[in-house]
Amino acid sequence: MVIGLSIEPMTSIPKPKEATWDNAKLYRVDFYDMRLPVSGTRLVWAVVGYKWVRICTPIQNKKFRMRRGEWDKMPTQIVEETNDDTTKATT
Repeated sequence: MVIGLSIEPMTSIPKPKEATWDNAKLYRVDFYDMRLPVSGTRLVWAVVGYKWVRICTPIQNKKFRMRRGEWDKMPTQIVEETNDDTTKATT
């Protein structure tokens, strides 16, 4: 039995409406630190700053921040929208 996995277009993943999230980008992140409020592989909105990274999970609307050094050590991929309304993951 083969199960297919497809990523929905970015228009179906709601971005937070507050002004602080205007520069947020959609990332695919592997959260495996027990100190964080979420775990596993997730699509999240993130604003990467000089010292901190602000993160928001789209469905549960959990917002938290983590140090930039910890973010850089985690496996992350930015998810970009292409012209043909499909998603493409880049590192």
